[in-house]
Amino acid sequence: MEPVVVLILFAVFLGALSQRVTGMGFGLVSGPFLVLLLDPFSGIILVNICGIVASFSVFVRTFAEAEWPSFRHLALGAVIGTIPGALLSSSMPTPPLQILIGALIVVSLISSLTLGKLGRTIPANFGTRLTTGLFSGAMSAAAGAGGPAVSAYAVLTKWEQRSFAATLQPFLVVGTTSAVVMKGIINGGTWPHLEVAVWIGLGLVLVA
Repeated sequence: MEPVVVLILFAVFLGALSQRVTGMGFGLVSGPFLVLLLDPFSGIILVNICGIVASFSVFVRTFAEAEWPSFRHLALGAVIGTIPGALLSSSMPTPPLQILIGALIVVSLISSLTLGKLGRTIPANFGTRLTTGLFSGAMSAAAGAGGPAVSAYAVLTKWEQRSFAATLQPFLVVGTTSAVVMKGIINGGTWPHLEVAVWIGLGLVLVA
């Protein structure tokens, strides 16, 4: 097995492990590695595809605790937000896009770590959910990391952790699926060109 393939499988394994333990983080953990190992276009598509599977696997265990009205508002925003995210990623040359993806992920990590310390709150309503979904969808299409925007929303609205984590899973499935579809429509050549054995390996590490 080629070293690059081993690294791809390891990156996906770490991302799936994070998703199962915390309810999010697949794109934040695996995204930077897959972008470097493949390229910004197919790397993010692969993050999205594997992220759908990882989120769905968590969702089948937590669906009873999901908050469906919040999910609908967030998902609507995410579907709309994938359009500018996909347009942005398809219009940029590879080196600047790699820098942009890295910067977005760093900003996402910093915001996730610092917002909880501010002690501020925002109302949990249709407007804030739709706006959060828009940012998340754009981030998912551009950098494969749609979770931090919703995590920031959860912190600022004091969303109860178990309900948030359960609702996040179907939301990420919808958001990442929309990102894959939108990027396929805008730039059909972004699909990762991997051998069948590699796809099977990806499925195995996701299950693991």
